[in-house]
Amino acid sequence: MKLDKIVDMVPRLALIGACVCALVIAFLSLLPGDDLPAQNLNDKLNHFIAYGVLMGLSVLGRGARSLLWTGLLLTGYGLLLEGLQGVMPFGRSASLLDAIANTGGVLIGTLAGLCAQAVIGRFARR
Repeated sequence: MKLDKIVDMVPRLALIGACVCALVIAFLSLLPGDDLPAQNLNDKLNHFIAYGVLMGLSVLGRGARSLLWTGLLLTGYGLLLEGLQGVMPFGRSASLLDAIANTGGVLIGTLAGLCAQAVIGRFARR
């Protein structure tokens, strides 16, 4: 397979990855507290990484044309899931610090996605 074909597949694969990532985030966010998998990382770092990856993949999939709307949508998604945790009856609670970590991940994911897009664009021009 030629490099051009691989580069052309990146946006589609990134959007599929972003959808999978969003579903995994929702699943883990709405899982009862006792059923959460054991973690080796800090909870806030988990939130930061998850939303960073989600936004980075979204940027690769959508490009720079809709950064603001995508960032707002994913920030709202994180707030929605935090709000749902606050009304769940089984061992979960909403956290302002989690929401801040989610938003920080979205911001850093934007930068990471733009950098990755620039690198991929350089390969496409060769």
